[in-house]
Amino acid sequence: MKLQQRLGLVSAAVLGMAMARPVHAQNVDYGALEQMFGQPVTTSATGSPQLASQAPADMQIITADQIRRSGATDIPGVLRFIAGVDVRTYGAMDSEVSIGGFSQVYNPRLLVLINGRQVYQDSYGFTAWNTLPVQLADIRQIEVVQGPASALFGFNAASGVINIITYDPLTDKTDTLNLGIGSDGTYAGSLVATAQEPGKAGVTVQLGGLKTNEYSIHSLPSYNSYETRPYESSYAIDGRAKPSAHTEVSLEVTHLDSAADSQSIIYVPTKYAYRTNSYKGGFAADTAWGLFNIQAYLNKDQSSLTLPMGGIYASPSWNQVSVVQANDLFKLGTTNAVRIGIEYRANREWDDTAHSSFNGSADYQDYAMSGMWNWQITPKLALTNAVRLDRLVMHRGTPTVAGNPYTQADYAHTQFTAPSFNTGLVWQPTNNDTLRLLVGRGVQAPSQVELGLNSATPQAGGIVLVNAGNPYLKPSVTMNYEIDYDRVLAPVESTLSTAFFYSTVHDLLSYGGNLPGVLNYPYYQEISQNVGNGQVFGTKLVLTGSDPSGLRWTLGYTLDAVRAHLTVPGPPVTPYDYNNATPVSAVVFGLGYTKDKFEADLQGKWQSRYTDIILNVSPAGESYAPKTISNFVTLNARLAYNVTPHLVLAVTGTQMQSNQTIVSAGPEVARRVLFTGTYNF
Repeated sequence: MKLQQRLGLVSAAVLGMAMARPVHAQNVDYGALEQMFGQPVTTSATGSPQLASQAPADMQIITADQIRRSGATDIPGVLRFIAGVDVRTYGAMDSEVSIGGFSQVYNPRLLVLINGRQVYQDSYGFTAWNTLPVQLADIRQIEVVQGPASALFGFNAASGVINIITYDPLTDKTDTLNLGIGSDGTYAGSLVATAQEPGKAGVTVQLGGLKTNEYSIHSLPSYNSYETRPYESSYAIDGRAKPSAHTEVSLEVTHLDSAADSQSIIYVPTKYAYRTNSYKGGFAADTAWGLFNIQAYLNKDQSSLTLPMGGIYASPSWNQVSVVQANDLFKLGTTNAVRIGIEYRANREWDDTAHSSFNGSADYQDYAMSGMWNWQITPKLALTNAVRLDRLVMHRGTPTVAGNPYTQADYAHTQFTAPSFNTGLVWQPTNNDTLRLLVGRGVQAPSQVELGLNSATPQAGGIVLVNAGNPYLKPSVTMNYEIDYDRVLAPVESTLSTAFFYSTVHDLLSYGGNLPGVLNYPYYQEISQNVGNGQVFGTKLVLTGSDPSGLRWTLGYTLDAVRAHLTVPGPPVTPYDYNNATPVSAVVFGLGYTKDKFEADLQGKWQSRYTDIILNVSPAGESYAPKTISNFVTLNARLAYNVTPHLVLAVTGTQMQSNQTIVSAGPEVARRVLFTGTYNF
């Protein structure tokens, strides 16, 4: 069957599923749809099954096959070769991921989810990628959404979303053992096993760990403490059951321990240790009033750090996020689907007062309402409108330190209301063409550190350094305007995807420790602030395809031009050099071939020069020093052989273009080789 015919059939089938009644409380069999129509399916944007090309968002879906063929050992390694995604490496197990410009360490603008549960950490407003308790072998797909999507996906999706979806133990049976050994003392292993009564109940258990040597630090300042053997180990249990044909319940538990070097929020290498736990439960029911879903989850994160400069230690701090979400998806007529939802979020940060940043506890509650309307105007034209309203209220549980310009009453009065929206018009005039017009408003809430930090540290000369959160910060708002066009090139079995966008960012946020302070003797006060505005113009061109001979290819180009207008000075006074912090141009390319039992893949990326930042510490003081990262190429390769239908042996090489490559202000990334064996049972 020709490609355009398959796409025409899938459009009709997916439209029928989206609008048919009843919509029983059971998950769509994504695997069957993907096999039948040659494209992955998503329900994330509207709650109804859609092809990625039909979603009212700029979405790319990374499939399980693509994850496997990448040979990556972590999710940033998979994302590195996706057009429009900026992945920056600061250590053997430390990466930063950005979308849509304004790249920085502790990137606060990207929402990351695993099966609908936020793994973005509200404490510092970032994602610690080495703390995600999921094994790559259990991931069905990773949805990469570029552009603000707060109204569609939730809290803090200011510039984009990474939505990680694992296999469903009700419909998928995943039994995989993976063991790896490689250069630089690398050991990796994972086990994913599923027990199920198909269609009635299932549970998946996954265990995994990774340990390696840190990259050489000879290119960095001679700090005196590093995590020379970074590691992570985790487990997760995902259980789902159908008490009846119209109901479904789920329960998930995860745990992870990790220790690694990380580029800290103050732009110096920091030894971090994490322990994270999560608990999630859900219930879905197909009722006379629509498909009703409710889920609740609890994230508990414990972290401690060592700053190599001066041997500064911070005792453990804790962050706890409790979330309850409920929504109802129902039909109006035959061409309209509506989803209404509510969400309650409680976030609490506290620490040991012996070496504290908060001197007690700070917390906030967020109350949100949301609505989505999907109108299938004609079989070829659909309009989706989504809105969300967040109301955040904060208070402190303990008094402020001496020298903090704000009182406990100031923090008790912290509150703001932030609306967000997404609008997407999707037109498919032919089976080969898709046009999307997108407008979105995303909201980035201040982190706990920016809102509630409360520390006082004695300095030389009788000065006391006071670092305080600002209870009067405004949330940062991103407006995005975008036009996308996809064209199926049937004669060459390829698809060309294009995107052009313009974004404005208002009220950029900064942690006070990165800003010049004010001396009110004997207190030197560093206060979090909104530091300015900016714009981004960008484009993306991606060609992907494959043919019956087993050959597959990808070629993509992205451009991100950032122009920031800040109210604070740049380096060396602050670390903010947004105009140069994101590579303007990047090219990704991939070539793969499968023949009988052999499989070979090559992935590469070229990116233009950019400026990173590192904090220099000397007897004269501290200064933020720009470090120019010249344009460079990254090449990864994987060769695999299917010994039997159940056993696969593979060798993967990363950074194959050079023994060592400077890719950031962190240590030089070293070439590494990993040998793996995968047994599917």
